[in-house]
Amino acid sequence: MKKTARTVGGIAICASISMVLSGCGGPSAGGAPTALTSIPDTDPTATIQVVSHMTLDNDGMQKVIDAFEKEHPTIKVEWKAVPFKDMNSLIDSRISQKSGAMDVYYVDQPRLAALVSRGYLEELTAAFSDQTSEWDKSATEANTYDGKLWAVPLATSTQLLYYNKDILDKAGLMAPSADPDKRISWEALKSEAAKAQSNGGAKYGFMFGQMDRYYQLEPLFVEAGGGTGVSGDDGLTPDFESNGWTKALEYYKSLFADGVSPRGQEEMQDEFYAGNVAFMQDGTWAIDKASKTDFNWGVAASPTFEGTDAKTPTGSWSLGMNPYSDSKEAAAIFMNWMACQDGGQISVYQPAPDLPASKKARERYFTRDVFQTDAGKNAVNLINYELENTAVIRPQTIGYVEFEEVLNRAFADVRNGADPTTSLKNATTQLNTAWAAYK
Repeated sequence: MKKTARTVGGIAICASISMVLSGCGGPSAGGAPTALTSIPDTDPTATIQVVSHMTLDNDGMQKVIDAFEKEHPTIKVEWKAVPFKDMNSLIDSRISQKSGAMDVYYVDQPRLAALVSRGYLEELTAAFSDQTSEWDKSATEANTYDGKLWAVPLATSTQLLYYNKDILDKAGLMAPSADPDKRISWEALKSEAAKAQSNGGAKYGFMFGQMDRYYQLEPLFVEAGGGTGVSGDDGLTPDFESNGWTKALEYYKSLFADGVSPRGQEEMQDEFYAGNVAFMQDGTWAIDKASKTDFNWGVAASPTFEGTDAKTPTGSWSLGMNPYSDSKEAAAIFMNWMACQDGGQISVYQPAPDLPASKKARERYFTRDVFQTDAGKNAVNLINYELENTAVIRPQTIGYVEFEEVLNRAFADVRNGADPTTSLKNATTQLNTAWAAYK
């Protein structure tokens, strides 16, 4: 098979998995791994291979790598990016063969438990435990499994309620509050969204940024008293045939059935940026795009069901270490620099960084121009509040991939008119079948 790769500076983007496996690094003898116990004070001379998902800004990442190598001239970084859908197969192929060629890789936080269960992550407790106080509680929780630290968070996330003030003004509606103690309810939001359509000319009243993703919808189930959907000591018992889950999905279904939200494709955020939607619940990544729109916009606290405590989704990417790495000391220095040093240097040198998991790095992140407007200042206050008080991570189960796939299909079915109770029952059957392999 012909193997090709495109190189951007020092970042090699592998065009096929066969390239990644055979052409992007040499094999290791694969002996018994030596545990990492500390971050060295002195830099070794080494070359480390770092693997990430391909959606990263590769030109921006080159700036990050250049900065690291300038500060640590004896450590060279080979950065390789692969499609997200191929990350699992790459990691499995490398580490199951006890290959040390890949030293550090990006970890999707809800998949951490599965990686730990397969022995695919180096335990980092001894080396990095003194850094956890710098991160949000939820970020530390997402990178901890069975009481041990397995990865270091590069970023985090939360959700905001974005609104088109021009549409609300035309409809004679008050903007929802940015005060977390006065947040709008889901019930009131639907009513206001319908009025924005009938009186304000909105094409759609409300939309979720990710309309049938578990990450986006998890707070509704938790707020309604249904929990995360996973129970059992082993985290392998589906637990979503409940009143809380049914209530949340009935509400979700009504948004589409009543024409308040667009059925459409999986993601339709551009409708909001085009000025066609009154309200959008989405992540902090939407702030930059909202700031470039032609209408007046604002942000409010994420909704909650009436009489319930608010919850918001969180989670992002972390860095994990291959337990068979040939260069653990150099890898630890790189991980510390990226995620921990002065709040994490990736947020210093990456031109368009994600929301940092470090409070110190967020102070720097919030100096960007987009956060100096009234809407931006409200966003800063809400981001800090939600991460500290309402953030809920996705369930830690070794079967998370199957869990997410089954439920995302169920959400799509409900969005398109299926009965929530029946959909949840079918999802339970499907997930029990999928999880049988782990028992």
